[in-house]
Amino acid sequence: MRSFIFLVLPFTSEAWTGRHFGVRRQATTLAAEPETAAPAAGLKVTVLGGSGFVGSRVCKKLVEAGAEVVSVSKSGSRPSAEAWASAVDWRTQDLTRGARDNLEAAVGAPDVLVSCVGSVGFDMQGLILGNGIANVAGVKAAAKAGCSRYVYVSVSAEVAACEDGWLPGYFSGYFKGKRMTEAAMAEAGSVCLVKPTFIYGGESFGLFPPRVTDGYGSGIEELLSNGAIKALADFMPGLIKVALRPPVSVDAVAGAVANGALGSGGVAPSAVLDGTADINQAAGAPEATGLTDFIAGVQAKVGEMTGGDK
Repeated sequence: MRSFIFLVLPFTSEAWTGRHFGVRRQATTLAAEPETAAPAAGLKVTVLGGSGFVGSRVCKKLVEAGAEVVSVSKSGSRPSAEAWASAVDWRTQDLTRGARDNLEAAVGAPDVLVSCVGSVGFDMQGLILGNGIANVAGVKAAAKAGCSRYVYVSVSAEVAACEDGWLPGYFSGYFKGKRMTEAAMAEAGSVCLVKPTFIYGGESFGLFPPRVTDGYGSGIEELLSNGAIKALADFMPGLIKVALRPPVSVDAVAGAVANGALGSGGVAPSAVLDGTADINQAAGAPEATGLTDFIAGVQAKVGEMTGGDK
């Protein structure tokens, strides 16, 4: 039961890697094109949780668009050896411990604050701390420095609707934390909310928190994006509805977050991107083709084994 529950919650703080089905075709609309890079030149963006699963990809897209990027995370680690990572200021800071002055110095004075911080577990207070109190502390530090624009990776409204009657009581801490962060950002300025269900990506599977590979997830996304399944999901209650919704690629989530921070791709500063379709549109992501690619691969392999056309 716990594994099923975790599969419908978006996790943003861990890195994962592996492949099973074919891969999602890469979007081209978020590349560092002149019309995207010019408005971002000199834009200062601080990313909370920038070393993590979603956050590192957000940092990469922001750098490629020309923004000045600071990452603040508990580890402070540089997650990639690629060239873009050299352009990020990787800062180590626990959002809930230490002197307030240290946190304010780490966050700096950004034009935009992005939070990809979140936590999972079985302790209600820990969930409030990791999803709410930590983010609120970061928001307050940014607001004190004059920041008035925020982007937050929250949780789909359909997942949040399962809080009562579908999930164990301790999960209320998860949703309370999310609401605390959304409220703090709304009070401090304009906030763009990116609200996924289940995020997939990388090249390996994980159990806690659960993660599936890019290729496998793309196959499931394509399958569950089918019109008939979507119509069925619309009539289902609670977690059954959520389980039938297509997951979303971590690259699409990062693209939507980056566009929200940059004010590009048609994403308004106060946009609410709720669910896979909204996120994919905001990111300019292509349709998932993992299932189609998998079937094509099997057909090709069968053709090789049977000698193909002769």
